[in-house]
Amino acid sequence: MKNQSRALSCSSTTQPVRRISRAINWLVFFYLFGLLSWFLLYRSSGDRWAMVSLMNMFAVYAFLPLPFAAIWAIARRQSALLVFVLLNGGVFCALWGAAFLPKFTQPIQPELSVLTYNVLGWNSDVAAQVETIRRIDADVVFLQELNPQLATLLETQLAQQYPYQVLQAQQGVNGMGTLSKYPLSQVRRVPPLGWVGEPQWLRLEWQSCPIALLNIHMAPTNLLDAEHISRTNALRQVQAHWIVAQVRPEQPLIVAGDTNSVPLSDSYRILRQKLQDAWQSSGWGLGHTFPGRAGPGSSRPQFFGVPIPQWLLRLDYIFYTPHLRATQAGLADFDGISDHRGVWARLGWVAPCTSPQP
Repeated sequence: MKNQSRALSCSSTTQPVRRISRAINWLVFFYLFGLLSWFLLYRSSGDRWAMVSLMNMFAVYAFLPLPFAAIWAIARRQSALLVFVLLNGGVFCALWGAAFLPKFTQPIQPELSVLTYNVLGWNSDVAAQVETIRRIDADVVFLQELNPQLATLLETQLAQQYPYQVLQAQQGVNGMGTLSKYPLSQVRRVPPLGWVGEPQWLRLEWQSCPIALLNIHMAPTNLLDAEHISRTNALRQVQAHWIVAQVRPEQPLIVAGDTNSVPLSDSYRILRQKLQDAWQSSGWGLGHTFPGRAGPGSSRPQFFGVPIPQWLLRLDYIFYTPHLRATQAGLADFDGISDHRGVWARLGWVAPCTSPQP
C-alpha cells in the first residue's frame, strides 16, 4: 500500500510538470516560428504593409528572448526547437551581426570630420547644444530643426570656430543649418518633396576640390496611425530616390541628417544603392539615436502617459560617395535636451574628384 501511494503521489506531481513543460515547448515553438515568419515577410514585402513596416522598426528587440529559447531547447533536448533557434540566430547575425564586429580601419589623410545633429526645434534652452557642438569640434556640422535662439548663439559664440555658416532658422521643426571651418556656400534649391524644412544643397571647398553637401530632414512617421505609416514610407522612398539621382561618379558628395528611416526600411536600402553609411563602415553597436528626451515638442512616443525607453532606433546618418571612406564614427553625448543625439564621423579622402562643380 505504501509503494502504491508513493507511485500515485509521484504521478500526481509529474503530470503538472509535464503539462507545464509541454506548454513551454509550444510557447517557444510559436516564438521561433513567429520570428522566421516576420523575416520572410520583411524580405518579401519590405515596407509595403504598415504593420510589417512597424515590426521592421523594432525587430531587433524581438530577438532578445532567443538565448533563453536556446537554453530551453538544449536543456530539454528538443532538436526541432534547436533547429529553429539556429535559423533565427542566423537571421540575427545576417541583419545585425556586423554591427558588433570590430572595425579595423586606418587613419587616412587628409581627413574631414562631420557631425549631424537634430537639435529639437521647439526647445529654447540651447546652451547645452552649443557646448555639444563646440566639444565635438567637427569640421562640418549639419543641423536639423534649427530655431532662431540657437542660430543666434551659433553666430555669436561659435563664429571663430565656424567662420562659415549657412543658417536658415525657423521657429519649430523646419529650420536647417550648416556650419563649417572651410569655405561654404549654398548652390541651389531642392525640389519640395515633403521634406521637414528645405534641405540645404551646399558647396564645400576642401583640399582644392569642391565637395557637395546635402543636409536633409526626411518625412516623419506617426507610429500609431497605419495609414500615416504607409503614406510617409512612400514619401521617404520618393525622397531617397531623388537623393541617389543626384550622385555623380565624378563628384564627392556627403549626405547627412535625420532620415526618419531605420536600417531595415526601404528608403534606407534605396540610399545605400549609391551611398556608404559611415556608422555601418566604422561604428560599433546599433548606433541608436532616437528617442532622447521626452517633453514639450519631443517626438518621443508615449503610451498611457509613459514615454517609451530611450535610444530604440537609428534614424540619423552620415552617407558619402566612394571618393571618401569612413575611418571612425561615434555618437555625441546626450545633451539632455533634444529627442535625438548627434552622430559624428571621420571621412578620409581616397579618390580625387575630376569636376570643379558640385
